[in-house]
Amino acid sequence: MVLEGLKLMIVGMASVMLFLLLVITSIELIKILTRNFSINQEKLLLFSRKSNSRKYNSVPNFEVPIEVFAAAIANYESDNITS
Repeated sequence: MVLEGLKLMIVGMASVMLFLLLVITSIELIKILTRNFSINQEKLLLFSRKSNSRKYNSVPNFEVPIEVFAAAIANYESDNITS
């Protein structure tokens, strides 16, 4: 009985270990495949920050009047009632 329990434990732990190794290798493969894309994105970001540094310092004002929100909600509710 104890021997069967140990066998079951070893098989279970081995299957978990194999699954984790599969997940790790797939993550590493994705990292290798997307390496060029991420390098290009970092270069683009650095270039845009160097070319226009004042653009990132100011935060635009995105205030929308309450009437616009009320009209959007009314339109959404009327669309959902008919469908």
